[in-house]
Amino acid sequence: MGGAGSGRTVSQAGERRFTRIESLRAIAALGVLAGHIVLVAGSSNDDGVIYRVLFGGGLGVYFFFGLTGYLLFWPFAQRYFGDADPIDLKRYAANRALRILPLYYVVVITVLLFADHVTAGVWARFLTFTETTSNLTAGQYVDVAWSLAVEVMFYALLPLLVYAVARVSRGSISRAAAILVALGALSFLCRVLNVYEGHPAEPIWRFNLLATFVFFVPGMLLALARVTWERRGASIPTGWWSNAQLWFAISLAVWLPVLLISYHLDLLICAASFLAIGACVLAPGDGPLLRVLDARPLVAIGVASYSLYLWHLPITRTLNHALGNPTPAELALVAVPASIAAALLSYRVIERPFLGLRRQWSESAAAQEER
Repeated sequence: MGGAGSGRTVSQAGERRFTRIESLRAIAALGVLAGHIVLVAGSSNDDGVIYRVLFGGGLGVYFFFGLTGYLLFWPFAQRYFGDADPIDLKRYAANRALRILPLYYVVVITVLLFADHVTAGVWARFLTFTETTSNLTAGQYVDVAWSLAVEVMFYALLPLLVYAVARVSRGSISRAAAILVALGALSFLCRVLNVYEGHPAEPIWRFNLLATFVFFVPGMLLALARVTWERRGASIPTGWWSNAQLWFAISLAVWLPVLLISYHLDLLICAASFLAIGACVLAPGDGPLLRVLDARPLVAIGVASYSLYLWHLPITRTLNHALGNPTPAELALVAVPASIAAALLSYRVIERPFLGLRRQWSESAAAQEER
């Protein structure tokens, strides 16, 4: 991870992570939290612009997909289009499992144990990441779990996808980019026909990789762009058009039509993701907007953003019930700090021990290779 952006790093269970990437995670997770607070509190479109902006924060999940596209595709792009060593797929699978599974299962089991009308089929689908295959579970019970099912599918298909793209493109980065854009366009077409048009099976399509793959593509294209410059041995071009501060500012502006006009303009999130992530890993420069991403509280939330993402909704619903249906502002006053506190604790108790195993295994493998 990294690039021409800030070189500041933070430790995540002994592994170094770039602060600005973690802060982008935090912003996305906090956006989803804001969206669910107004939803749980019973706000509606009639509440005006503030409602639309806050509720639209839920679209931050698609920004997460862009981050995943870059972070997961980058080592594969180095391997197939650069000069990196072959990727150990067993270690890749183990790393993904340790990152996702422990916390996912803790949250799923906790929520389902206290939920009503949970059948054996519901348990089976959530425990096997197939909740998006049925309208009974897609976006239900553990509502945000659908995105984890999408991510797991992406993890599983990525090695095959990269291999196929590399073979078809014959090592050409421009052809590889064109293939990814074409696949993204097909995914968007699937989204238009089965989500925007109100297909009867909309929940299944809305919460499926076929209709959301387009949001992974911007990050993957960024990885290819970075490989292009590194393979040529050239420095990243400078100028007003490639300034990180400008990229990030435009990325914020691109969100406005989505939040203020129509959520169906969510294709613009692809452009926003490309610019925001690119500002941190590709475009050179600095500025006040980007320095906000170096704020330690934001970085800390980013490190624990996976926990925040999974825990915030059951916490928000529990607090809403306990407070007797408060206003969104009243609910936010307790739900935001409670969710962040729970996330930090969850990261320390559940996530960090398993993430530490990844580092231990990597060090053990490296030691064996040196013998």
